[in-house]
Amino acid sequence: MPATLPRYILVTPARNEGAFIEHTLKSVIAQRVLPVRWLIVNDGSTDDTAAVVLRYAAEHDWIELVNLPARTERDFVGKVHAVNAGVARAAGLD
Repeated sequence: MPATLPRYILVTPARNEGAFIEHTLKSVIAQRVLPVRWLIVNDGSTDDTAAVVLRYAAEHDWIELVNLPARTERDFVGKVHAVNAGVARAAGLD
């Protein structure tokens, strides 16, 4: 009996990752088992992070950008909030 491939949702927090997010996008897209949905949470970026993600989301309907408001501090708590926002968005998905 063939093995069943896993179904998963990927949540990625991103803040000012414009220089690196395209590498991450290409890496995940090249995987053998793709996520059912990939929620990339833009944690108030001030660079082109959102624009790069939107470009890929236009080509891959399983990629979704979740935008959070800008914030002044850069700390670990912000990452936690970004992950939690992605998990909350995924709550209604299969």
